[in-house]
Amino acid sequence: MFTLRPALPRKEKRENESMNKNTSAIAPAYAKELLAKQINIGIAATEKEKQEIYRFRYQIYAEEIGFKLVAADHGNKLLADELDDWGSLLYAKLGKELIGTARVNMGRLTDFPADLVEAFFMKRFEKFYEEKNGQNHYNFGFASKGMIAPAYRSSPVHNLLIGKIYELYCNKNVQFAFVDCNFHLIPFHEHYGSRRLGKNILDPNLGPMASFVLLVDDVRHLRAVGSPLFHLAVKRKALNRQSVEWFYKEFAGTLNSTVNSQLVSGAELWNLLCGRLGHKPNQYISVLHGLSEAQARKFLHGCGVIVQCDAGDYITSRDDVSQELNILLSGKVQSLQPRNILPGQHCGEIGLVNRAKHSGSIFAATDAEILVLSFHYFRKFHKAYPAIANKVIRSLTRDIKIT
Repeated sequence: MFTLRPALPRKEKRENESMNKNTSAIAPAYAKELLAKQINIGIAATEKEKQEIYRFRYQIYAEEIGFKLVAADHGNKLLADELDDWGSLLYAKLGKELIGTARVNMGRLTDFPADLVEAFFMKRFEKFYEEKNGQNHYNFGFASKGMIAPAYRSSPVHNLLIGKIYELYCNKNVQFAFVDCNFHLIPFHEHYGSRRLGKNILDPNLGPMASFVLLVDDVRHLRAVGSPLFHLAVKRKALNRQSVEWFYKEFAGTLNSTVNSQLVSGAELWNLLCGRLGHKPNQYISVLHGLSEAQARKFLHGCGVIVQCDAGDYITSRDDVSQELNILLSGKVQSLQPRNILPGQHCGEIGLVNRAKHSGSIFAATDAEILVLSFHYFRKFHKAYPAIANKVIRSLTRDIKIT
């Protein structure tokens, strides 16, 4: 999971380029290039460097965001776990200041804990090596604990860190690399080229998470989503197309049913939502009341992603942080609260404008779909389209007063 400043969906970028040139909040390209040259990306080698990273993690996850972190060392304000024992702990430093970090674990299936093996269908991926190549020597990758200091989330540091992770994967001949994140960051990982696996899990520290895989050799997909990793991938001399073709066949059902936030246009997303709800979203979803169809379409495409949930999946977990607004699209959900949630209504606490704490757990009683409107993407959207964003805020304020 990466706590970073997200990018706009691929099909939204072109229409915003001219506007962004005149937006003072966006740093000039030359300033970002200069900053990138000053940022040092390395791997922690000493216990002192690792302890600094553990403290940094705690500052971001516990003190800034407010995750409940049942497994943290709250007395010493440190966040570490067993994957640190054999993982590569990356750091990003500007001078002596630690401004970002991520962790990478690369190894055989037997090296990973059972919960990760299940969450990412690793045994299913292992079949590729058994069926296609008969290989005994291979590595899976898993990236986690990715985060950036607040002041640098608009800087090149996230590209540099993820670029380093990709480089490590290539050096170790990793073809399938896994990552997970809270629902509101799904578009971020899809922007970098990861694909959803159709499985959601409940992390005891971070709440409901979506599982992804990055096909390291899928250059065509990296190009299609506008991934910053594309320029690294095209320089590689040897690509394993067998792994890509196997994945497309093995996970065809998941690929066909998943709405990739980076490949769907605003018009396509609008039509999908009309079909799910049986109504135009701005006439049916209260937060969109007051928006024209064009405004609602732009807002939904800039901030929203459709998430599929299997029966039993958690949508919210009590005392976890809400960094989104969840709207039920189809299916049924259940909670301990007496309120019956219908399609078009929100699930859980409203964390679109400011982070909030979920007062209760909500899970899918049947297979369901939700529209997740992201806190991070809304902050970016507010800068780009303040008039539309302010209408959304007024609608949210009205809804909170009513409930």
